[in-house]
Amino acid sequence: MQKLRWAAKKWWFWVGVVVLIPIVWYVWGYASWWTAGADSRAENRQAYEGWLAMEAESVALEAQYRADTYGGATPEETLRLFIEALEKRDYELAAKYSVPEKQEEDLKKMSQGVASGGFSALINAYRTGVVKSTPYQSGDKYEIEVYPQSSDIPFGFIFFLNPFTQKWKILE
Repeated sequence: MQKLRWAAKKWWFWVGVVVLIPIVWYVWGYASWWTAGADSRAENRQAYEGWLAMEAESVALEAQYRADTYGGATPEETLRLFIEALEKRDYELAAKYSVPEKQEEDLKKMSQGVASGGFSALINAYRTGVVKSTPYQSGDKYEIEVYPQSSDIPFGFIFFLNPFTQKWKILE
């Protein structure tokens, strides 16, 4: 009788082991999947936060473009206004003819243009040299080259049409 009980216990033991193995295997797989997903969720959260930051930056830049009224109705007019600001040594105004995201950077570089004599040469080339204009096929960009007298090396400008105010801005 005791042998029979022991055999019955063995039998239930092995049934338990057989049932327990798939359960352990399932739980282990689920835990692995969950931890891998946690890494993925963290990456997704980080990407989403980055996207939100870029979106906020984009909204702020759009607001700057909408509020920016500096520039001319044509690229040539914007160049003329820029040159006039340089002649008056109003470098803050001159920098405002650049696209909004480059205005601060361009204002900081103005002292280099003054110190190197580049602005004087540009003004002189504009007044006495040759100005060539080339529209881009897209229609929202324009290139103007200002050639000093007896020189084939131009001062080059690329202009961009502000889509919100329809004013031409200096891109490069």
